[in-house]
Amino acid sequence: MLDFATLLSTHIHNKDVKTYALAQFCGIDRANMYKIIKGQRKPTSLEMVHNICKFMRLSPTEQFEMEEAYRIALIGSENYYRRKAVLRFFEEFRLPIFRLPSTPPTELPNDTENIILLNSQHEVNRSLFYTISSELKRQDGRIDLLIQPDSEFLMNILATGDYDSSSVKIRHIICLNNTQTVTSSRQNYNLNSLKQIIPLYSNHYQYDCYYYYDNVDSVTNAFSLFPYAVITPKCVYLLTADMQSGLTTTDSESLRFFSCLYEQYWRNSSPLLHPSNNLYVQLEYAQGTIQPPNHSYSFQMLPCLTPFLTIEFLEKYILKTLPERKKLILSLQKYVEKLRDRDKYFAIHYICSLDGIRKFLEIGRVGEYPPQYCNPFSLRDRIYLIRQLMTAMRTKRYHLLKHNIGSIDNEFFLFVGQQKGYFMFPTAKQELICLNIEESDLLYTFFDFCESLDEEMFYTYEEAYTQLHNLLNEYSHSTA
Repeated sequence: MLDFATLLSTHIHNKDVKTYALAQFCGIDRANMYKIIKGQRKPTSLEMVHNICKFMRLSPTEQFEMEEAYRIALIGSENYYRRKAVLRFFEEFRLPIFRLPSTPPTELPNDTENIILLNSQHEVNRSLFYTISSELKRQDGRIDLLIQPDSEFLMNILATGDYDSSSVKIRHIICLNNTQTVTSSRQNYNLNSLKQIIPLYSNHYQYDCYYYYDNVDSVTNAFSLFPYAVITPKCVYLLTADMQSGLTTTDSESLRFFSCLYEQYWRNSSPLLHPSNNLYVQLEYAQGTIQPPNHSYSFQMLPCLTPFLTIEFLEKYILKTLPERKKLILSLQKYVEKLRDRDKYFAIHYICSLDGIRKFLEIGRVGEYPPQYCNPFSLRDRIYLIRQLMTAMRTKRYHLLKHNIGSIDNEFFLFVGQQKGYFMFPTAKQELICLNIEESDLLYTFFDFCESLDEEMFYTYEEAYTQLHNLLNEYSHSTA
C-alpha cells in the first residue's frame, strides 16, 4: 500500500487540487500543508484527514485508503497489520464442526507391502483419511504430527465432531515463523496457526502442540524433501510440503526409527499452549497472571464479574451436588480476594461490550465459569452485579465497547499480561477450554492489541453509565 504522503500527492495531482485552497480549508498554512504532502510532517488528527478527503471529493473507498495510510503513518505498518490481524482473529473466532466424508477410505497397506507410494493429493488424502479416522476411534489411539496447521484437509479430519475421541493422544510439532513481517498481503502466520489448531483443543483433551522457530518459507519450500510426517502405532507417512505426494510404510524398523526421531524433536521443542481444563488448575494459574506492578487486560464481550462475587454469591450459586464443593468455594473466594487486593496496587483493565452485558442479563451465566459448576443467577442478582460494575467504572478500569468484536454467540475470554496470559472458550458441549499462552510472541501480540485499542471504540464513562442505566431500567421492570 502507498504511504500517506504518496497517496495524498497522487490525489492532488489527479484531481488538480490547489495546495493553498486545500490548506485554507483544513485551517493550516500552506507551508505546513507542503510538509504533509512531502511526508515531512503528519496530519495532526484523523479529523484533518477527513477534511482533506472532503475537499478533494474522494469516494468512500479512497477515503478508507487515506485513513488506513494515516494510521499506518502513526504507528508503523508492522504494528498496524499485526493489530489488524488480531482484530480479524477475534471477529472470525468460531469453532467449526466438520463431518467425515461419506466416501469409503482406502485401507492401510498390509504387511507384505512395506512401502506404498502416494502419487497425488487424492491418494494422500484418501490414505490419511483412513489412518487418522481409524486411530481416532481407538481407545488407546496415538497420533504424532510434524506438519504445519495450514494443511486444511488433515486439520479438518482431526477436528471432526463425528465421534468422541477424547482418549486419543495427539502430539503436534509446528514451525513458527521467526520473521514477523506482516503486511496487507502477508498475514500474521503465527496467529493464523493458532486459529487453525484451536478446534483440535476443543475436540481432543489430550491434544498438545509444541513449536520451534524458523523461517517458515524455508521449511515449506518446494525443495524440502518430505518435511511433513504423520506417525501412528501402525504406520508412518512422509509427505511433501504441498501434500501432493509422499509415501507410507508399516515396516516395524522404520516405525521404530521415526518414532525415536520424533521423540528427539519433541524434547527440543517448546509448548505453544498448555490446556488446563480443570477449574482448580485454572484458578491457580489465573492467580499467577495477576503480577504487580505490571498491568493486565481482561478482554471478553460478556462482562467479567468475578471481582464482585461475594462468599454469599458463591454459596448460593455453586452447584450443591459438586463432590468437592467447599474446596471450590474456598479456591474461588481466595482468587476473588487476590483479584481485589491486586487491583488496589496495579491496573487490571476490564473490556466488555454492551451486547455482552445484555446477554448476561438474559441468561444469567458468568461466562468464565462452566455451567456444570454454577447455576444461573437470578434476575435480581444479575441487576445487582451490573450495578456494581457501573460503580466500578468510575475507576476508569472498566471499558465498554460500542460494538462487539466478534460474534456474541461465539464466546471467548482473554486475560493477558506482559508475562502470562490465557485464552478460554466454551465448546458445543458447554465444556470450557482454557489454554495458557506459553509462546512469548503470541502473548505480546494479544497484550499489544488490548493496550492499543482506539479510544473511539469505547463509550466514555458518562455514555457508558447512561447506556447501562437505560438497559437496567428495561430489566428492572421484570423484578418489580
